[in-house]
Amino acid sequence: MLITKDNVMRSLQGWIFVVGLMALGNTVSCFFDHSFLKSRLYTGAPEKANDLAARLFGLWTLMSALLRLSCAILITNRALFNLTFLSFVVAFIHFLSEAFIYKTAPLTIGVLAPLIVSGVSMLWMAVAYCYLSAEKRANDAAKETFPRRVGDIPLMRSKRQKAE
Repeated sequence: MLITKDNVMRSLQGWIFVVGLMALGNTVSCFFDHSFLKSRLYTGAPEKANDLAARLFGLWTLMSALLRLSCAILITNRALFNLTFLSFVVAFIHFLSEAFIYKTAPLTIGVLAPLIVSGVSMLWMAVAYCYLSAEKRANDAAKETFPRRVGDIPLMRSKRQKAE
């Protein structure tokens, strides 16, 4: 079968790693070429994309890149996984709002690319989350060895046996 847990998780791991590396490249562009935002993303209102906005966007991109690279390395860490998923949600909402609400970023390739990447990533991570949740439920079920009575607790049993 082509769609197995291992295939989904390993391919998602590679995808998130590549997306993280691309985000590092965008970070460099934001810090060293302040016209990057004006010419590639916010072409609907280039006067609003100043040097400060470029540096802030660069910092956000750097944080999301480091988060995504960490998630790619530790793909089964649920906290990193959830935060990475939320970073894609924030990016998706940001670019949608800039395109349709604020009208500062028309649907050019500079806006469509992050929308597609974040959309595909959210869908892929949702599928992988189902696999992770199923695995967690199976592990939790295997670990459940709760005593039914107080007398079944090993510590209590050993004390009682010593007293008798």
